[in-house]
Amino acid sequence: MDTMSSGLANYVDQISRVGGELGPMVVKGMFLLVVVLVLVKYLGSLVSSLLIKMGVPERRAAYSVTGMHILVLLVGALVVLNFIGFPAPLLFRVIMVILMVVIVVFVIAKPYIPKLPLKTGDVVKIGGSMGKVDLITIMHTRLRTFDGKVVYIPNHKVLNDQVVNTSLRPQRRLDIDFFIPYEADVAKVKEIVGEILKESEIVEEKPAPRVVIDKFAPGYMEMKARFWVQKKYVLTGRWGLNEKIKARFDEEGVKMASPRLEIDEIPTRGDAVV
Repeated sequence: MDTMSSGLANYVDQISRVGGELGPMVVKGMFLLVVVLVLVKYLGSLVSSLLIKMGVPERRAAYSVTGMHILVLLVGALVVLNFIGFPAPLLFRVIMVILMVVIVVFVIAKPYIPKLPLKTGDVVKIGGSMGKVDLITIMHTRLRTFDGKVVYIPNHKVLNDQVVNTSLRPQRRLDIDFFIPYEADVAKVKEIVGEILKESEIVEEKPAPRVVIDKFAPGYMEMKARFWVQKKYVLTGRWGLNEKIKARFDEEGVKMASPRLEIDEIPTRGDAVV
């Protein structure tokens, strides 16, 4: 019994001695690790914003920040492990080997890494979602739709789905369709709409706007006003022009026709089918 108590006491003494020697180093190492993690977080946000302001695509900036995170964490781990007693030269060699392997893999794989066909601020349609891109990460793209929703789309879906980017070109073409009865004065209609387009501040001079008869239908003609605007007027430019065209038609006595919905007659059970 005495031997057991003596052995237990020696074991407790050894634990206390080791704890007294290593305890302060472990606490300091944990403190340094927390400092490194906080530094990585805020330094990453700062570097990412600076790269984007310099014109670096957001996804490439995200890759750069991720690489910087890994580098800072490795250096921080080296410092912490060295502080608590691990051999620094060995750790340095291991980290350098890891970095060299990562760099070689990145250089070889870089030409094969697909690029997203969009950037922050672009108005895009991806699948069934349309909105403005306000965030791009390594994993997903975030859209803010025009009805106030936030849509997260995985980047692999962006790369594999149809993407319509309406922000790449400075100009966009708009069409206004309206219906005119056959007895209307086509020349007068074209003159009225042409003047409205010419006087509008948002309509570009080149390509020149056009007003044409697009289709013939029973009881009316379908006319089209085609013109180009800067991309910032794509969503709202048509609304104001619609109001001006309607007001001028009322002033000039031009009547617009209503398109007809034609429904084929469905034969009843007793009717003969030819």
